[in-house]
Amino acid sequence: MEFVDRGKEQKRLKRAFESETKKFVVIYGRRRLGKSTLLKRVITDEDVYFEAGRQETQVQISLLAGTIANLYSGFDMPLYPTWESVLTAFNKVCRENTVLVLDEFPYMVEKDSSLPSVLQHILDSGELRYNLVICGSSQRMMQHFVLDSTDPLYGRAHEKMNLRPIRPQHWQEAIHLDAVSTIEEYSVWGGVPRYWTLREEYPSLREAINELILDEHGILYGEPSALFIDEANDIAPFQSIMTALGHGNTRYSAVASAIGKKTTEISKPLNALTEMSYISKEIPFGESEEKTKKTLYVIDDNFMAFYYTFIEPHRSMLALGRTSFVMQKIGSGFPAFVGNVWERLCQTAVSGNELFGHTWGMARRWWGKASVYEDGRKTPVGYEDLEFDVVAEAIGDKNTILVGECKWKSADFADRLLAKLKAKTEKAPFSQGKNIVYVLFLKEHPLSEADCCILYPDDVLKYQPE
Repeated sequence: MEFVDRGKEQKRLKRAFESETKKFVVIYGRRRLGKSTLLKRVITDEDVYFEAGRQETQVQISLLAGTIANLYSGFDMPLYPTWESVLTAFNKVCRENTVLVLDEFPYMVEKDSSLPSVLQHILDSGELRYNLVICGSSQRMMQHFVLDSTDPLYGRAHEKMNLRPIRPQHWQEAIHLDAVSTIEEYSVWGGVPRYWTLREEYPSLREAINELILDEHGILYGEPSALFIDEANDIAPFQSIMTALGHGNTRYSAVASAIGKKTTEISKPLNALTEMSYISKEIPFGESEEKTKKTLYVIDDNFMAFYYTFIEPHRSMLALGRTSFVMQKIGSGFPAFVGNVWERLCQTAVSGNELFGHTWGMARRWWGKASVYEDGRKTPVGYEDLEFDVVAEAIGDKNTILVGECKWKSADFADRLLAKLKAKTEKAPFSQGKNIVYVLFLKEHPLSEADCCILYPDDVLKYQPE
């Protein structure tokens, strides 16, 4: 597969390395996002790329010296007792403005916690002749290096890149899929390059899921555990919370109850999963995150959501080789699962975009109760539960609101969908006295026309952020 997207990151790195000032660059993000591949595309044959393993410090130093010796003959002949000695020696012999990449940097720090202080001393000396890059998949540790004011490397990075999953429209261009197929595939693989590369080896999505995820010999069987091990020695809290979310426990108290813990006991792992972008908080449109009591927690990584929805609950069946049973479960639940991804893509397409004559703020779901009145009565006789898929306020015009309905199913009658949406909106507390822009987000062209805006999969992919 060709290298997908990352154009902005490549430009920033090339600009940094071509500068006369030596740069310290920090790159991090979850495993399989293509961090190493990105660096290898930017550096030249005259630069040094070193990938650390989980060996003892002296072995790591020796391996780095050997890697440098491939370009600087004889560099590995002396014995370097410390990181400072080998890095200082390299500084004396290297070509001016070369690049030294220390990949899997957290593995190096695991064995020698003084290494960040060593780098601080070298960076602060003002005598550095090369550009230094540290890279790693342990998101929490890498964030600590650059965001924690108590860390020796704090405030010293010239470039900080937290690589994110690649947006679906780039996969559509790279794989040459139609919009519907792109969204279905994206619902499983997310924006992770390695997953798409593996997927490309199979003729169909179904076969790829079966061979890569369901089969106990599949390379993605047990993938979450491999990712969590990068972040902590005890991964049970992470696994338990993700399993609870996969079962539909989205409230803080429900998650704690599902895993048999007090709410105070899940705070740290829940926050850690949020920091790593595996889960996110969801609050209704118009609510303050600090004040609302309606916060929900959702899995914010498509592959993880797929895994904990369809795979983790049936691990015992998979251990028996009953892949066909699990595939049936996937088949019956997949349309609704893709529908949730479609809903989030529709929200993203609206947020910050200029559509239908307005630029919209952050689009969110809304859920809550609406008062029910009888004719002639000013006090409600009851309450009705309402939910909306997409709600956004026009920037600079608080009296205009977009209200949207997302449907990921076969063609329906648009006029009926619109009538239901209007009837529901009239009851919603956020819509009172507002100008409403109605939008239908539909998988297929409808069976009837409707007096509203309609967006289809091609449109929604086109309006995704870069």
